[in-house]
Amino acid sequence: MIRWLLYLNFRYLYRLSQWSRQRFTPAGMALLGTLVASGIFGVNTRQTLAYQIFGFLVAVLLVSAAGSLFFRPRLRIRRLLPQFGAAGMPLTYGVEIHNTGTRLEQDLCLLDELEAPFPTLAEFRDGRDPEDDQRNWFDRKVGYPRLMGQIQKRRGAALAPALLPPIAPGDPARVQLNLLPLRRGYLRFRHATLGRPDPFGLLRALHTLPGPETLLILPKLYRAPEIRLPARRRFHPGGMALASTVGDSQEFLSLRDYKPGDPLRAIHWRSFARLGKPVVKEYQDEFFVRQGLVLDTYLQDRQPAVFEEAVSVAATLALRRPERDALLDLMFVGARAYRFTIGRGLGQMENMLEILACVEPNHGGTFTDLADLVLQHGDETSALICVLLGWDAPRQALVARARQLGIPVLALVVGTTPEHLMGSDPGAAGADPERLVALPLDRIQAALDRLAAVRRAA
Repeated sequence: MIRWLLYLNFRYLYRLSQWSRQRFTPAGMALLGTLVASGIFGVNTRQTLAYQIFGFLVAVLLVSAAGSLFFRPRLRIRRLLPQFGAAGMPLTYGVEIHNTGTRLEQDLCLLDELEAPFPTLAEFRDGRDPEDDQRNWFDRKVGYPRLMGQIQKRRGAALAPALLPPIAPGDPARVQLNLLPLRRGYLRFRHATLGRPDPFGLLRALHTLPGPETLLILPKLYRAPEIRLPARRRFHPGGMALASTVGDSQEFLSLRDYKPGDPLRAIHWRSFARLGKPVVKEYQDEFFVRQGLVLDTYLQDRQPAVFEEAVSVAATLALRRPERDALLDLMFVGARAYRFTIGRGLGQMENMLEILACVEPNHGGTFTDLADLVLQHGDETSALICVLLGWDAPRQALVARARQLGIPVLALVVGTTPEHLMGSDPGAAGADPERLVALPLDRIQAALDRLAAVRRAA
């Protein structure tokens, strides 16, 4: 009950703070504070003259508010967004404002707005914030700072107001805005708000311009290490046509004369019509390198920062320059099992980065689901790079089973130290310790830099 009452009060308080932040200028906020103080001390009109200050300030605010009622500009907005950004990396984007009216617009400020859905009561009650450990007892129990952190994370970035130059009728104006993405995923721009202060400089008259747009924020990226696994070419029935689809088609080789027993679907009908005799299409099977990139999404009771760093490591490894004619399979389990392939025209790197930008932890199921997905395609896989969130029995079993199938495996364990990893049971990777690498949260780049290239087996 108390949590519910706090949640409702915080909801109204947040809306009030957002409204006052947009409506009042810094001078207006100072006047508002003086107004509240004078109202408190001026309750007894016989003992103090503070009530006169209160009345004067109320009159000033009413005049300012009346002056803001006549702000009706005719403007059009267009954002100039980059293709994507990266979490934690500042970026700049442009905004063009076109004046379609007949008068000069000046003294304007632009407040660009991002969507920030308010957390539900369950999310407010059960949400965890890594910064709670640094807060005092009262803030942890009440939870308002945690609620603000949840809203900020949902918003994804903070934007400061920007002053606009005077905009003449029929002319566009351009302004640059700075944005610092706080998380990966999509930033959803809702609308832009134009504000103009009243003659006293206390209140802003606001005018909202619709402009919903999205900007993809990629995971934080590291310098990619050089990784060379002894990956052998694997036989793929059907060749490249079956590398990402299911069917019976193969890689086209040439045309030849019909032989008894050839299927009718292999006949090349155009050549048959031109030559007057049946001609069939001949195919060949292919051998090529197909490397798997396995992302562990089973967070369980680990810190969310571990999963975020694992996604960043996976994105870094996905950006490596692949070997010639090699394929890369990204495999993970979310709402369902995913296997996305890039290379040799089967997919674009941008698509894989978009997937990694939006992947979420799996709070249901078990790690066995991911292991089954990986081993299901073991016959086609030349090598595996596993980005893991731990080194327990199920994860060790996956590495052991892959090695039994003759697949070289490099296991990167995020959120642990080399001492802790070597102190535990190394499992199947104990015979080849250079392929079992710990990535501590505070030293991931240093660990990747020290990661020696895995040489091809003799």
